[in-house]
Amino acid sequence: MSHPKKDVGGVDIKKLRNKKLTSTEFMQVWFHYDKDKSGYLEYTEFSQFMKDLFLKQESNGSSRFTADQVEKYTKEVINIMDTYDENRDGRFEMNELAKALKIEENYLNKIIQKKSIKDKHIQSVFAHYNSNINDTIEGPELNAFIGDIARHFGLKLCLPVIQAGISTVKETVGTDEINAAAIESILTKPIIEQLRVSFSTTEGVR
Repeated sequence: MSHPKKDVGGVDIKKLRNKKLTSTEFMQVWFHYDKDKSGYLEYTEFSQFMKDLFLKQESNGSSRFTADQVEKYTKEVINIMDTYDENRDGRFEMNELAKALKIEENYLNKIIQKKSIKDKHIQSVFAHYNSNINDTIEGPELNAFIGDIARHFGLKLCLPVIQAGISTVKETVGTDEINAAAIESILTKPIIEQLRVSFSTTEGVR
């Protein structure tokens, strides 16, 4: 008997446990639990994430944890929260969860640093962030793209920074559903500089 693939926020459990995530996959997980888009996960939300991650059944129908381990595991979740909750405010920020999970090296670093960004670079960027393989980058994909631009400037991942970046994108290219042509415009030095300024004027970026 076959069993459906198990996932957390649309990301395969086995990859989430054992391999580095793309920034898009991280955003998919984040917004699956931050349903009100507050920019924070409360302890209860993070606890649900951890339970989904480790208590969900495997694809073969088995579970990695027994029911007797759930109570003990919940206490371990609180200890993990204390480790990564940098400002001890009882909430998990996006940047704190990013540190707790394994995320790939910033894909845009080498691209942005190039003296000349060619069409092959634009196409590779579009393909990297276009996880659902359609005509545009949007939603978690766009959040990941903007978040990686912010990370390129040494800023921590947080929702206000990403929202500021998306606002700048909408002002400059006229939409928040961007195609390869829009990426080419966004990665020009003038717009990258506009994004840097919009990030730096956002409260709590560092």
